[in-house]
This record gives sequence, structure tokens and C-alpha cells, in this order.
Amino acid sequence: MDRIKLKKEIGLIMLVSLGVGNMIGSGIFALPAAMASLAGPSLLLGIVAAGALALCLSLIYAELGSTFPISGGPYYFPRVAMGDLTGFLMGWGYFLYLFIGSAAIIDIFIVYLGFYIPGLAVNGVLTAHGVTLAVVALWAFTLINLHGVRWGGLYSIITTIGRLIPLFLFFAIGSFYVEFSNFSPFFPFGWENVALSVALFFWSFTGFESIVVPIEEIKKPAKTIPWALVISILLTTLVYLLVTFVFIGMTRWSDGVKDWSNMAQIASPLSQVAKDLHLSYLAVIATIGAIIATGGSGGSWVLIQGRMPYAMAHDHLFWSPMAKIHPKYGTPAASLMFASLLTTIILIAITNFPSIVLIATSTVIVPYASAALSLAILRTTKSDVERPFRLPYASFLTLVGFIVSSFLIYWSSWPWNLVSIFLIFTGYPAFFVFKRQKVEFRRSLWLPVFLLGILLVSLLGDARFVTNNFTPWNPLGILSMPYDLVLLTLFSIGIYFWAYFENTKPIYWEKK
Repeated sequence: MDRIKLKKEIGLIMLVSLGVGNMIGSGIFALPAAMASLAGPSLLLGIVAAGALALCLSLIYAELGSTFPISGGPYYFPRVAMGDLTGFLMGWGYFLYLFIGSAAIIDIFIVYLGFYIPGLAVNGVLTAHGVTLAVVALWAFTLINLHGVRWGGLYSIITTIGRLIPLFLFFAIGSFYVEFSNFSPFFPFGWENVALSVALFFWSFTGFESIVVPIEEIKKPAKTIPWALVISILLTTLVYLLVTFVFIGMTRWSDGVKDWSNMAQIASPLSQVAKDLHLSYLAVIATIGAIIATGGSGGSWVLIQGRMPYAMAHDHLFWSPMAKIHPKYGTPAASLMFASLLTTIILIAITNFPSIVLIATSTVIVPYASAALSLAILRTTKSDVERPFRLPYASFLTLVGFIVSSFLIYWSSWPWNLVSIFLIFTGYPAFFVFKRQKVEFRRSLWLPVFLLGILLVSLLGDARFVTNNFTPWNPLGILSMPYDLVLLTLFSIGIYFWAYFENTKPIYWEKK
């Protein structure tokens, strides 16, 4: 029986809106104060560094996505490069990130909405009314996306514009109130804390890879995907820099002493600095922007999360009903509803998500690392495939992308990198529910060694990389910066070449 094909309705503007919409969410409205408490004005360098890392990783996805235009990119690429088991584990991890992250964003959306609708949240925790409204919002987003990717994409375009306008107004008005003395000293906590700010703010860049997930629904993917990735990252970085620059410059201290460390207590930094300057209308603009941003991101994430079970089921590595396409709307309806059901459970079971964000971040970085490795492998094993976009200096940049990914997992802090790695490991028993024969363990053996090695460095490493530790163990501080990063670099290089040579053996890919 012929497979019903997905409709190609996503163009460049819609795809850029999807990428920007998945990145510019709650982060820019909540994280500047937390970053300032770690790095002071040098958080601007943290944003540039996080954007540069995201751009490097996005260019890797640009070649992979334009060369292999199949839905489910973060799962599909490592599967082609390193076999079913690695592909499934990456898809499993990415799917966890998606539906947990969707719940977190919708939760924050309701918290912001609580500024205007009393009784939805108390001290950032959703009430029963808040949870009910969160579930209603989730299924409203799901219904929009069920009726066609065009409607989900149109929603993404509208809400992306809707969130950029308040941010632009905040920058334009706030720039008249900037005190340049706030930027001195530029490094109040030293260079080391810039790395902490990078790890914290990288959450605001996760989501760029969503551009390659609905590949089969993209018009001219070979040209559209690379441009969409680059434009999305550059536009998002520019927005973050401009808004954060104004936020730093607008900050006022009642006693005149720059107390950066206490800024982490500010829940809504953009609104707060506006209030401190008696600009109540600007505080309202910032709050409305936050509501639109989180609501818009919720809809975009729902669109993407439903594509992962579909892609895996199509390759017989997930429940077969997830591969069905709606005959009228041309969308993966069963997969969308399944993913939203899981998000509903998270919304009901957990009403506060600060630590869940760290879990989601460190979980998604593992597929980022595998994408870098996949490109290096596929350059060898699929060298005859036409590449509409070729990443310059691919050998170097894929190695850098892999090393940096290990840094980001480490910087996500103990014990939340432990939790995320445990969740990825739960993919092993799940895999054998769907496939029990011809499992090539050697091709994926690098993965558990890589993840366990990072956990070991976390335990031995810098004691500053720990957040809300619920375990009886604390980082020992034996490897302080930069020695921890030197060890991680050498370890990552070893893992990279081990995985590369193991998966480029002719027995795995030559025609028999």
C-alpha cells in the first residue's frame, strides 16, 4: 500500500519563524538577571559565545538536513551513520527533551498570564486552575497543528512577529535610559563565570534543530534549510544582545553599589528594570511580550514534538500507529496526539519546572553531539550522495562541535546531567521492545562510555557546577577550571575518533 505523503507547505519565512519561535521564548524574559548574577556585564560575551556554538552546530545540521531530507533529523542522521540503536537512543533523548520542554514552556506561559488573571499561579507554582488552563492551551495548540502544518506555521509566524515587537520597543525605549557606567567593571566575577553564563543561556538557543525535523514538509529543502538555520541563529543572537545590553544599562541600585550577585532573585527582569525607572507602560509591554513569546513557543514545540514518534515509527522503531498520516490534513495526527498526551501528564504531575529546564537542556545536547559525529561519518560512508550545502572545514568543525557539546553537558551541572543521562539510558530497554535482532552493539558502545565519562568528570570537577543537589554526592573540586575542560577535551577527542573509525568500517556500509 502506498504511503500517504506529507504536504510540502513550509517555505523560508515560515521555517525561519519556526526556528526563531522555538528559540525566542521564555529565556530572554527570565534569564538576563540570572546570567548577570553569574557574570555581570560580561554576560554579553556569554550570549555571543552561546550563539557562536549554536551557529556551529546549526551548520552541521544544515548539511545533514539538505543532504538527507527525511523527517526526524535529530533521530534520522545518527541512525544512518551509526545504526538503529544509536539512532533510537538519540530519538528517544530528543523526544524526552521535546515533550518535557513543551510542558515547561506552557507552564511559564500560564505563570506570566497569571499577572492578569489572578489565581493561576502562586510563587511560580501553578494552581489547579492554572493546570487546567495549561492543559486547555496545550490541546488548543495541538488542534491548530492537527489541521495542517500550514496553520501551525502561520501561528508560528504571527506569534514570532508578536514577540519581536515588544522586544524591539523595550530596546528602542530603554536605550534612552542606559547608564554606561553599569558596564564597568566588565568582568566582576572573572572569566570563569562567563562559562557558567554560557551554559545557563544556551537553553535560549536550543530549538534551532527543529528546522530539520519537518523536512518532508519543506519546499526546496536543499536551499531553504541552510538559509533558515543561519538567519534564525543570527537574528536570535542579535535580539538577545540588544535587549540584554539595554537591560544592563537600565539597571539601578538604590545604594549605588553594583550588587550583581543578588540579581538572580528577580523573576521578571525586563519588567522589573522598567518599574524601577517608573516606566510602567514599558513593564506592561515586556509582560505582554513574555506572554506572546511563551504562548508562541508552546505552539511551535507542539508542532515539532509530534514529528519524532512519526519518524521513528516509519522506520519500525516505534509503535506503528504513530506512522499514520491524516488523510485529509496530511499531518501525523496520531503522533501529535500521543506527544501531547505525554505533555499533559507532565503538566498535571509537575507544576514547577526550574530544574526540569536543566534536564531538558542537557538531554538535547547529546543528540547535538551525535549530529556532529554523524556528519563526519557520513562524509565517508555516504560520500557519493549529492550535498547541496557542504560545511566548510567539516573535519575540524565537527570535532569542535562534539567537544563543545561535552562541555555543555558538563556545564548543565550536577545532578541534572545525571538525571538526563539516566533518562537516555532508559531508551535501551525501550529499544528492545521494538527490535531484538541484528543489533550492532559495537557501533553504539561509544555512547554509554562518553556519557559515563562526563558524569565522572562532573563528580571530580569544579564544585561550582552543581545546582539544587538532591543526591548524597557533591562535586569534589579535584579538577577545577581549566583542568576539567582540558580532560574533557582529550576524552572527547578519543571518543570522537573511536566512534568514527568503528562506524566507517566497510562491513557496515559497503554493498554486499
